[in-house]
Amino acid sequence: MSDVSAPSAAPTDPSHPLLPSAVAFHRDGNLDEAAKLYREILSESPRDFDATHLLGVVALQQGQFDAAQRLIHAALVVNPRDTSAMANLGTSYMHAGQLESALQWFESARMLEPDSRTTNTNVGTVLHNMGRHRDAIPVLRKANLADPDSYAVCILLGACLLEIGEGGEAADWFEAATRTAPDNGEGWAHLAVALNAIGRSERARESADKALTLNPQSSIALGALGKAQFDLGSVTESIESYRRVVSVARPSAQMLAAYGSALLSGGLHDEAIAQFERAVELDGHLNFRWTMAIACLKPIYLSESQVEGSRSAFAKALEEVEAWYRSSEDVKEPFRAVGINQPFYIAYHPFGNRELLSRYGALCTSWMTTLPSDIYDAGGNFRTGGADRARGKLRIGIVSAHIHQHSVWNAITRGWVYNIDRTKFELHIFKLDGRSDQETEKARGAVDHFQYQPKSLREWISAIRSQDLDVLIYPEIGMHPLTLQLACLRLAPVQAASWGHPETTGLPTMDLYISADAFEPVNASENYVEELVRLPNLGVYVEPLAPAISNPGLGSLKLPGNEPLLLCPGAPFKYSPLYDDVWVNIARHLRKRFLRRSSGGRLVFFRSGNDMVDRMLESRLRGAFERADVEFDEHVSIIPKLERSRFFGLMRQSALMLDTLGFSGFNTALQAIECDLPVLAFEGEFMRGRLASAIMRRLDLPELVATTTEDFVQKALDLAGDAGRRKTIRTKIIARRHVLFHDTAPIVALERSLTDAVARSRAKPSH
Repeated sequence: MSDVSAPSAAPTDPSHPLLPSAVAFHRDGNLDEAAKLYREILSESPRDFDATHLLGVVALQQGQFDAAQRLIHAALVVNPRDTSAMANLGTSYMHAGQLESALQWFESARMLEPDSRTTNTNVGTVLHNMGRHRDAIPVLRKANLADPDSYAVCILLGACLLEIGEGGEAADWFEAATRTAPDNGEGWAHLAVALNAIGRSERARESADKALTLNPQSSIALGALGKAQFDLGSVTESIESYRRVVSVARPSAQMLAAYGSALLSGGLHDEAIAQFERAVELDGHLNFRWTMAIACLKPIYLSESQVEGSRSAFAKALEEVEAWYRSSEDVKEPFRAVGINQPFYIAYHPFGNRELLSRYGALCTSWMTTLPSDIYDAGGNFRTGGADRARGKLRIGIVSAHIHQHSVWNAITRGWVYNIDRTKFELHIFKLDGRSDQETEKARGAVDHFQYQPKSLREWISAIRSQDLDVLIYPEIGMHPLTLQLACLRLAPVQAASWGHPETTGLPTMDLYISADAFEPVNASENYVEELVRLPNLGVYVEPLAPAISNPGLGSLKLPGNEPLLLCPGAPFKYSPLYDDVWVNIARHLRKRFLRRSSGGRLVFFRSGNDMVDRMLESRLRGAFERADVEFDEHVSIIPKLERSRFFGLMRQSALMLDTLGFSGFNTALQAIECDLPVLAFEGEFMRGRLASAIMRRLDLPELVATTTEDFVQKALDLAGDAGRRKTIRTKIIARRHVLFHDTAPIVALERSLTDAVARSRAKPSH
């Protein structure tokens, strides 16, 4: 951020004959000659205001702040009401890091000229530099009224608003700056940062590219580009952008943390930790400590011991952050740490996570209570509204970042929106993400209230509270920062989570966890901090996707057309090293069983688009095959991720789909069933490992469910080698799959569960 107030060099009354020449030298940048003449004037007239003041300005421009302060103070003794001198004295203090003194002199000038753009801008600038962003905003708004076209004021206002979480309005001001000065790359760079903050990643990338066209070395633009690329899934490109930042500038702690997050997603764990450590060294703020703690959890592991080690490291990091937080007296705005990074990958560990996530959730909710807001009363209690208004339809709110074509929408939320009884319930959607499509537009017309305009956390809180809800449901928590921040607050009397991210939230603010009877083992309630709601059957109302289906082009994918294709469609982080031997053993026995044929079958994995993670998984699997003396390329193909029509076409031409062990697939299994493709499911210990097996059991196909890894391998081999049996199973799938779709029983049960929960809430004594 450049300083707004430049030292004035205009004389008040050029009475001394040498003064015009001195000022001319000064304006031309010949500071030494100007200073020489100013001193000559002062040798003749020691109390000459202009010579004293402007000699101080020369000292200021030359970085001699003590001399500047002494000289300008002396000038103000002669003319104590000169606002230019006050401004320059304030500037000298600001450059010297003496912000309180700078503010004192800027405020003195503003008292004399309260409506001046310059005086208000100076005060706003120093307040911004002091971190007093909320105080700076009204002052800067006044400066804008005096000069609406001031580029500097627009930039400062945007910066202050961004700091307090008002990303939407910040973007508006930065955009105004780009209109005022379209050839200034700084404005485009700051606009990109603000657009990233409100989830407008595509526009952020465009703005960052524009900034870099104007200034290829802009660290702000490079950082914004890296963030936009990361959010759009281009992890490799994001890492490269952050590398350029580090090479052209001294990166801030925030930039290093963002770089570390990109490295972590790219599977470069050790490099990521190094960046997080650098960030903490530069700035020990909670945000960076928290990011480093969660970085203990990797997307890809090379061994089982690494999985266990990361869990221990995460537990220790939670303890360390909590201890540091408790011992620190002044942690600024701890709520800002919530959602900055989330333990997304812990759900892919085939272990119970309730204890770890409970500790994580307790920290998040405690930090969110520090948010300046009116949602709590003086005793720290939630100000409820739903229990007090007249009885009528129950008001249900749905908070989601995925009200568009997405796995969470397709599997869970869509069925609620179109099938909950509207004679008994009002539906209110709060759409957090900026992406929209045809599904979004249909949903908008299907509910009583559809909110998508708020641009900041505080605005979202206000928007949700204004609807006076009885129930607030979060279909997915753990995938979007704003979703987590809101979920950590008590915004409705009854709050519920569901399995869009299939794991307990760990949040004490969640009352219910909406799952399905078919997903959960007998002792499932032990896995949740929430009260578990087991809806009947699959717990959801889903419909077939019925997309257009195209020829996948086996030749272009380098897949054989004369052997069984066994699809393994999970994302790379779903494949735990605990189960690498499963794939090796399937391949080994396929080779032995079908030795007389060219090949007995082919495992088909899919690339994710994250090149680094894809390479890490492939390298790990190749290592496992090599250690077992099984030829990898003979039985394994890894192909690009396919668009939906080609993927459906490939499923139609495949023999079998193999479930991911430990973290099952729901939408993918349903899609396979649509294509008559048998899915061999693995029934895990936790809900997230039982999604596909629930579908197979619902179809009354226990032959497609394995409960041990040995059973999984054996059934995969039997099915791969028996085309007649697969044909029989396909016939059963076609005859029975209607039971999976258009099931209203879970909707009725959900309505009853929510009604009962609201009744219990209303029956509780008020505080």
